Amino acid sequence: MRTSDLRLAAPAAGCWAAAATALAAPVAVSASISAGFGAAGIAAAVWSRRNAGLRRAIGVSAAAACGLIAASTLAVVLRVIAVDSAPIRTAEGKPTVEVETTGDPVFLTGGRMRVPVTVRALSGLRQRPVAAQLTAPVDGPDVLPGERYRVRVRVRPPRDRAADRLQAAQLTATGPMTGLRGPPWWQRAAGTVRERLRDVSLRALPERSAGLLPGLVLGDVSGLDERTAADFRAAGLAHLIAVSGSNFALVCGAVILGVRSCGASERTVAILGGLAIIGFVILVRPTDSVLRAAVMGSVGLAAGLGSRRAQALPALGTAVIVVTLLWPQMALAPGFALSVVATLGLVLWSVPIRSALVRRGVPEAPATLLSMTLAAQVLTTPLLIAVTDTVNLLSVPANLLAVPVVGIAGLLGTAAAVIGGLGPRYGPTTVLAELLVRAAGPPTRWLIAVADWLGGPRWSTVAVPGPTAVTVLVLGAAGVLGWRSRGRVRAVWHHVRCERSAVLATRRRRLPDRARHLEGLGRAQSRGGGRRTGHPRPRR
Repeated sequence: MRTSDLRLAAPAAGCWAAAATALAAPVAVSASISAGFGAAGIAAAVWSRRNAGLRRAIGVSAAAACGLIAASTLAVVLRVIAVDSAPIRTAEGKPTVEVETTGDPVFLTGGRMRVPVTVRALSGLRQRPVAAQLTAPVDGPDVLPGERYRVRVRVRPPRDRAADRLQAAQLTATGPMTGLRGPPWWQRAAGTVRERLRDVSLRALPERSAGLLPGLVLGDVSGLDERTAADFRAAGLAHLIAVSGSNFALVCGAVILGVRSCGASERTVAILGGLAIIGFVILVRPTDSVLRAAVMGSVGLAAGLGSRRAQALPALGTAVIVVTLLWPQMALAPGFALSVVATLGLVLWSVPIRSALVRRGVPEAPATLLSMTLAAQVLTTPLLIAVTDTVNLLSVPANLLAVPVVGIAGLLGTAAAVIGGLGPRYGPTTVLAELLVRAAGPPTRWLIAVADWLGGPRWSTVAVPGPTAVTVLVLGAAGVLGWRSRGRVRAVWHHVRCERSAVLATRRRRLPDRARHLEGLGRAQSRGGGRRTGHPRPRR
């Protein structure tokens, strides 16, 4: 598979940068940027129609990139205008609002929780839905995405950060939350699966393992203790409990492989794979890395349905474009950036590193594990330094020790979650789910031991200035992309030189005829001494 196809690199980077800039800049500046790139796209399209060959291709690519950047900026501008003009921004006192939850709650100290919501109505009057954060006491059943409540709140402005630009307000409940509508059936089913996996894990595993397994499988860290979470962060293993793209690829890849092994057609594989993608996104909640992985999986399935082999870099570029157009707030989310650069590192470096290790005598299996770990760390380490101002010296050995068992724990835990969610709570399926969870116990205990060993030493984390990491990241990415595309650049330069040579040769063929004509005219005039030579003399 070729990995040097950079056709979508510029549009993806442009959409990402445009969304981030529009979130941070004033509306007037963002609107000007959108108009400027829109005009540039139109000019490039007109210029491409007047040319052919390579110039036409360059013009079409420039027009597409400018159009996508303009669309990304305009989408953010329209959303910012809608948020700034929402009635909830200017609400006074303690109004009553109708909100719909859009994610899982984060439990705070003092018996309170913070949950993302969409404000649907203010004081009984409907309004355009806008995002907000609701802080309320924890009293009653679990809050699921899609539920609608009526509650009296105190309104505060959102935090003054670019990442919170699309949130209208911070709401604090001053009264009880009255349920108006339950969640849709698919969110209710996902909540049942998550709840039963937590219950089975608590019965079958020790306390720390019981809190870790739902995080590994579904990203449910509600039962994860502070010590384990801190050790995973210190050891560089926090991505394992964030449902990264590797978890997504593992689960959906297993489903697709099982369907294909049964002899199903490509269309059936694509349809069932799409259903697996949708189900997994609903089950684990649409976080940054999950959405990116879901879009990439959808692109691969669409290519398979069209009997075309998807390429890695175009799929990643498509994922970045779609995510930033639909969810522009993720342009400033560290989790999304880490997920994208980790995938980019795997695409660019895993195969060369593995080949180099095999040539030096390393066996195939260890070389594969080591190459994937190093390739993911190449670009994520500078970004982590830029975000946290620290570098972990033991993240590579920690990931090497964790990789062999993560897949086993993930597959066993996912099977237990799906099987345990079927049938009655304490039926035969629960017994089978508990057996699978017990089988996943040794891998989870191994991961906890690795995090304790390599995340415990204080010297494992070293402080590094963030600007240094940003510089290293930019230069490293530019160097990698330049090195990988050197053949394409040489081919384009050779094509341009050939076209120029052809134009010059055509001009040289035309010049001798004109020169011979002028030379013959001059000789005739010199021999004739002013006599008529068949060519009229110029009039004075």
